[in-house]
Amino acid sequence: MKRILLVLLALMLLLTPMLSAAAEAVTYDKTEYHLVFIPKLVHEWYEDVKAGIDTAVAELAQQGITVTYSWDPPTDAVVTDQIAKIEGAVATNPDAVSIAVIDASATNNVINELVASGVKMCTFDCDAPDSNRYYYCGHAGNYEDGFYMGETLAKACDYTGEVAILAGTLSAGNHQDRVKGFKAAIEQYADMTIVAEQADNDSVETALDVMEGWISAYPDLKGVIGVNAASPIGASRAVTDAGKVGKILIVGMAENQEAMEYVKSGTILCTLKQQVPTYGYNSVFNMLLIADGKEPTVKVDEIPAIYVTSENVDQFLTK
Repeated sequence: MKRILLVLLALMLLLTPMLSAAAEAVTYDKTEYHLVFIPKLVHEWYEDVKAGIDTAVAELAQQGITVTYSWDPPTDAVVTDQIAKIEGAVATNPDAVSIAVIDASATNNVINELVASGVKMCTFDCDAPDSNRYYYCGHAGNYEDGFYMGETLAKACDYTGEVAILAGTLSAGNHQDRVKGFKAAIEQYADMTIVAEQADNDSVETALDVMEGWISAYPDLKGVIGVNAASPIGASRAVTDAGKVGKILIVGMAENQEAMEYVKSGTILCTLKQQVPTYGYNSVFNMLLIADGKEPTVKVDEIPAIYVTSENVDQFLTK
């Protein structure tokens, strides 16, 4: 039954087109808009968000509406750099701005001050839920995802042994919620121990280096979680290079084709596939509504995702 449900969910994700209620039969107040998007950092994962933006822009062009946008990520996930990008973008007087928040605690006041001054601030991927942002588009349930990954890894390890955490970016709320969920799952089992936890700052190379160190330092290590799109890839490369495939199991949040190949080979036990282009696609239509002084279709735009294992990975592999 579990396998059937996974297959059905996967088919739904594959066959459901990117849709936004805001895209259907909506009249906009202007024929030209300029938007700004500021991801957390320069990263392959965010290119899929950008692809969704481009799809929405092309559809709007067919309706006679011209949308231009700036895409301006900081090189690394450094909150001060992102705030500087936000301030620079606002100076260009865009119709709306959306950011993937690096550190909500450091950014809430910035968002609130800009909203109070009339800037239409939104978020995608990583939210600032306690701010006055107009709209968020992304995947919630991060604690639950971490817990599920912990349970999956614990079962595969026969509920015993040493595991470790590649903790992503320490200021990123979604990463740390996954860490908390994972810990809660593992801590249920007296014979399991979390022997190491280290940030990788969304870097494949950092995750690779950390994992190589752990393989040497913890010869009995049985499993690792990577809580962002980069860390499971780095961990998988290290495990593969060390000849530890099947001996050290990996769970995490990576979803590119390299990750799918690692799932197929058994290097990654379980990962999460999100509808990432939809983050950009839905954001565009809702940002135009907000720019016109209208309500977004929904303030928190939850985009579904699916767990990928060896049972359903073939549906996500590029032929």
